[in-house]
Amino acid sequence: MAPFALAALVTFGFGHLPVTGYVGALSALVLVIALLASLYIAPAALTWRESKIRLPAYGWSRWYGLVMIAAVVIGLWQVAPPLMHRFYKPFYAPSASMAPTIGEGDKFVVDMRWRGPLKRGEVVVFRAADSVRVSRIAAVAEDRIAMRAGVPVVNGVAAIQHPQGTMTLKDYDGPHQVAVLAERLPGETSVHRVLDAGSSEFDDMGEAVVPADHFFVLGDNRDRSADSRVPREQLGVGMVPMPAIIGRPTYIHWSSDRAKIGDRLDR
Repeated sequence: MAPFALAALVTFGFGHLPVTGYVGALSALVLVIALLASLYIAPAALTWRESKIRLPAYGWSRWYGLVMIAAVVIGLWQVAPPLMHRFYKPFYAPSASMAPTIGEGDKFVVDMRWRGPLKRGEVVVFRAADSVRVSRIAAVAEDRIAMRAGVPVVNGVAAIQHPQGTMTLKDYDGPHQVAVLAERLPGETSVHRVLDAGSSEFDDMGEAVVPADHFFVLGDNRDRSADSRVPREQLGVGMVPMPAIIGRPTYIHWSSDRAKIGDRLDR
């Protein structure tokens, strides 16, 4: 039972004791590997030592008993991960659609139990027609949403944006300079950063009403995101239904940009 107990501790540790920084992530990884190794190496060493002195007294301690126990444990391991992943599950970003918040290749932990309440500015993971996506909620049910020159307008109120300089972003067409903006959506309690690569096809969108039990999402990398602005026929997601929600990202647990390790995503 010890390996399953350790798996449960790691799963809930991911959710409630997030790592902070590169050193913390490495330390947590080394600790987990050491604990897992000790669960097998220590009993094997003790058994080997004792077997030279006396034979096992019970059948379940003999080789055929251990083989049967191993078979049962291997079978249970097919059940344990899906069970643990009902609570917290690691994901990774295959694209830069949510940069700079979540970069391409960043790994993050998702609270799989979360289903709301939905708020503007919340980052969510959901099922699209062809994949699992991560995006930011810009409007909720019954909101009116439009885009004007790349600025979201919710219920007639434009998001507040302030320039924060530039950064180099590697994309499918190579590295290029993009503007970094601090953005606060109407009703959002905190500020997040978005990227603007200049004018694009979906910088402007006529006003639309979000249907009941749906929400409207935007990627933080505005000009490189196939989000709710983009029709499903063009690989976008359109208005997202509530049942499509998988969970809410909580924090980044690994990134090639070491400074981002431990960044919270649920604020």
